[in-house]
Amino acid sequence: MYLAGVNRDIDTADTYFLELSKINASSRVSSIKRLNDRHLLSKRNVAEGKPLEARAEHARWIVDCDNCGSAEFYWEDGLFLCTECNNSDTNGAVKQVKLPKVRKDIEKELGKRKIINRHWYPGETIDKLKEEVK
Repeated sequence: MYLAGVNRDIDTADTYFLELSKINASSRVSSIKRLNDRHLLSKRNVAEGKPLEARAEHARWIVDCDNCGSAEFYWEDGLFLCTECNNSDTNGAVKQVKLPKVRKDIEKELGKRKIINRHWYPGETIDKLKEEVK
C-alpha cells in the first residue's frame, strides 16, 4: 500500500492512484480504472458559482463537499464530483476547484514535516507554515 506523501511532499489523486497502480494486481486494476475513467467528468455540465478550495491534509490535496460534508482527493483537472452525494445540489454537474497560487511553496514547507502533520487550510500563509515548523 502506498501512503500519500512518501514519494512527494503532497499527493493529488492523480499522483496517488498512479503510485497505487504500480504496486500489485488488485490495486493496479482499480487505480488504472479510476485514472482512465476520469476523462468522463469533462463531459458533464460544470456548475456555476464560486470554485471550491482545496486544502492539504496528511500530505494529500483534498476538497470538501459543500453539499454533504464529505471530502475527496483533488484531481489535477480541477473538477470535483463527490462520490457520496454525486453533487446532488447541482443535479450532478461537476464543480470547479482551485488550488492556492502559492501551491509549490506550501508543498515545500509541508514537506519539512512528518506526513501526519502536513496540513494547510485556505487562507493560511507561508509565513504561518514556516513559523509552525520551528
